[in-house]
Amino acid sequence: MSQIPAQHYRIVFQPSGRNGAVAAGISILEAARQLGVGIEALCGGQEICGKCLVKVEQGSFPKFNVVSSLEHASPLSIQEQRWLERRNYGAEMRLACAARVQGDLLVSVPAASQAQKQVVRKTASEKIFDLEPAVRLVCLHLDPAQMDDRSDVERVSAELAQRFALENVVFELPVINALPAAIKQGKGDLTLTIWRERQVIRVQGGAYDRPLGLAVDVGTTTIAAYLCDLRTGELLATAAGMNPQVSFGDDIMSRISFAVENKDGVERLHNAVIEAVSALGQQAAQEIGVEAVEIVDCTLVGNSVMHHLLLGINPGPLGQIPFTPVVGSSLDLRAAELGLRFNPGARVHVLPLEAGYVGADNVGVILAEAPHRKDEITLIVDVGTNGELVLGNRERLVCTSSPTGPAFEGAQITNGMRAAAGAIERVRIDPQSLDLRYKVIGSDLWSDTAPAGSLAVRGICGSGILEAVAEMFAAGIILPNGRMNKNCASARLTRLPNGQNAFVLAVAEETLSGEPVVLTQADVRAVQLAKAALFTAAQFLMKELGVDHVDRVLLAGAFGSYLDQRRAMQIGMIPDCDLERVSAVGNAAGDGARIALLNVSERREAQRLARWAEHVTTPLEGDFQQEFVAALAFPHASLQFPHVEQYLPEKA
Repeated sequence: MSQIPAQHYRIVFQPSGRNGAVAAGISILEAARQLGVGIEALCGGQEICGKCLVKVEQGSFPKFNVVSSLEHASPLSIQEQRWLERRNYGAEMRLACAARVQGDLLVSVPAASQAQKQVVRKTASEKIFDLEPAVRLVCLHLDPAQMDDRSDVERVSAELAQRFALENVVFELPVINALPAAIKQGKGDLTLTIWRERQVIRVQGGAYDRPLGLAVDVGTTTIAAYLCDLRTGELLATAAGMNPQVSFGDDIMSRISFAVENKDGVERLHNAVIEAVSALGQQAAQEIGVEAVEIVDCTLVGNSVMHHLLLGINPGPLGQIPFTPVVGSSLDLRAAELGLRFNPGARVHVLPLEAGYVGADNVGVILAEAPHRKDEITLIVDVGTNGELVLGNRERLVCTSSPTGPAFEGAQITNGMRAAAGAIERVRIDPQSLDLRYKVIGSDLWSDTAPAGSLAVRGICGSGILEAVAEMFAAGIILPNGRMNKNCASARLTRLPNGQNAFVLAVAEETLSGEPVVLTQADVRAVQLAKAALFTAAQFLMKELGVDHVDRVLLAGAFGSYLDQRRAMQIGMIPDCDLERVSAVGNAAGDGARIALLNVSERREAQRLARWAEHVTTPLEGDFQQEFVAALAFPHASLQFPHVEQYLPEKA
């Protein structure tokens, strides 16, 4: 064992066995981050979600040279104590975000608290784009130097002017330095990479014909990257993964808090996402047998907070009224300025923000789905922790954001989790017999056909939460006001030790932890709050536009694309609409990033749309609260939903 520095203590995490010396006073969660131990922390360490529950072991552990004790962790905070008491946990159980290291510790991380690999569903859609890339390749030949006293740069410039009508092209210093070697290597044949017809950003010896660009959608939870041939527009490879910022908080507000409250918070969040984007670019490049140095152009979209952190800008102003971004216009940068490990001369175009929390990702959605080019009234909903909505047609577009909350991401749900292996993702309840069956991520079998105990249920993810609530409502297990029906005959209805009503989705024998997976009354309330926020935002946009119905509903994003459209309408998450006109459009923000990558005119259009679309700040409207309360009911306290009427329970 290495010697422990002063004011440091050794901490060991089980079952991984990872251990090391950490500074006194840091949280167990931060210690886990430093040592590479994955612990769920959906609220970012605010002592809210309870997903970071760990056990402090007591006794001597000679293998690790550690004597662990409850006293070696800081006393319970009031908030932590209340959370633990409500759930009847013993003194050895602590929230990793709240307990601070005050001595040597051995900490056990239960299976339910271990961070699982997210199932990323951000695939690219099939779309046809007009080609007008910002970067192109120019091949030319230089004869051996003549006795005319012209420099290499002058000779290349003359060829560009004569053969390609490119005047006054600027050569960057790294290109100038590389030019002699490239001329020699290519025996006079050169390939120049030119940005916006005015700047040479790369020189290669020889003839090449495939410039590569990367379109990236930086989501709060996941990042998706699309590698394209800038000459043909072909999508060559895709790569996606978790946004590593989730270890600092699962939603944008917790990220803002981390950035503001920690001296190096912005830097750490910035470095984390830049490293992830660089790694995805490398992964996509290797898929086609090249290195990331071949990437010469890049477009980036993300919500307003992700946008600021990408740029290394403190997002603090977005965390307080009037939620003003530091910069909202589109930006053209060098990849090296951001720290991206692409070609040294590569360019990055960051799409503009609309306003407040309606970010560049929403601009990407508009580019991809083009509601501004249609006559029909289209509602586009990007369902997430921070929902973004666009409504309108070619005459007018209005947009807003909705603080939906993290319920559909699995946070603040008793057995909620991200979309990872073992998460319940589909639920069906027979309205007559009340028999229940479910399906988990990682298996093609439903629970009624799978061998006993084979599904190893860990919890329930967003799509499963929505379907469970919708099915319970349709079967009469949940009343329109959200209360569980005490007169329902289902044997799955139970009362937890803390007195709360709950509905059992998976019994203890079917789960990995040996504890039942349930949906509690509080969980149903969280869904009510989330769906009411989304629906009320849509209603206010309809009011602003002066319409009483929508012609089409498009559900965007990873979660929006995977949820059941009919059941979403059934609980009143989206306005009533012909179900044939409700569809999922995949990662529309990523599609918009690809459009901007392949067409510079669309970049200008994005800037125009960001200023043309009208931002509506719904929470400041006078009757928002009244509308919100009405939207809490399933599907709504007063509005009718004729297109799903047949799926609703009979009224008493």
